[in-house]
Amino acid sequence: MQQLHYCLGLPRTGSTLIMNILNENPRIFTTGTCPLPAFVEACKYKSSEILEFISLDKDVLNKSYTNFLRQGMRGWFEEMTDKPIVISKSRVWAEHLPHTFLFDPNSKYIVILRDLRDIICSFETLLWKYPQALYEKDREEGGTSYPLYPTHMKSFEERIKIYYTASQSNLGRPLITLPHVMEVAQKNPDNFFILRHEDFNEKPKEAIKVLYEFLGEQDFDHDFDNIPKPEYYEHDTSYRALVSHKTESKLKKLEPRWPKVMTKEQSNLIIEGNRWYYETFYPEIL
Repeated sequence: MQQLHYCLGLPRTGSTLIMNILNENPRIFTTGTCPLPAFVEACKYKSSEILEFISLDKDVLNKSYTNFLRQGMRGWFEEMTDKPIVISKSRVWAEHLPHTFLFDPNSKYIVILRDLRDIICSFETLLWKYPQALYEKDREEGGTSYPLYPTHMKSFEERIKIYYTASQSNLGRPLITLPHVMEVAQKNPDNFFILRHEDFNEKPKEAIKVLYEFLGEQDFDHDFDNIPKPEYYEHDTSYRALVSHKTESKLKKLEPRWPKVMTKEQSNLIIEGNRWYYETFYPEIL
């Protein structure tokens, strides 16, 4: 592995599809939902709790700790692929940006976003398609008991708020960390690329070309009618949540869902509840 990059952002934005497209390039390996942020999290807390770590000189500990994770991540990916460029996809990387910059300041970050109204519509589709799946608000502490009125029994207006406010939910968690991501991006503009789902959906070839320029890679002629499956299958059932990483083999243009699903009042509820998001990424909507 010559270079590690990261893909983060929000759910239901087409990130899995975009990673599958990039994976066709013989130089680029893309992951499914990468578990390595959990390794970083575990190492962070253990190195702060165990006396043998704490007793080390702080600078020695920091250098050894960083190199341990850096080399471990390299070894992880080199067992998976011999491609020189790796893109690790996980929204949780947004919570470890100090770590990742220490691993390699040359890494690039692809942040994929979408109109929140269409993200919520996508979750609504999954809610009705997979009734056994739970949204994070449906779980009590420890996941052993459940509230009397789960998410699907609440009104649409209540569900809308739950989708983007639940701090540990699929949408709420990365949405909360997004201002921090943008703070880091403003300080390191050459390392971050904001890709809106709508822009990719409208002009996919142009969007991929700009993405390659950002990564410093030569443009590649992708076959959007024969998008390859990921090299490692991701079992969505294991998440026990409103998750689906299944993608089509042929790229299709998608129309906005929210105009057919939401009233004007419901649409405004999302926009006003997330005004910073729309001012920053979708000012034309305001």
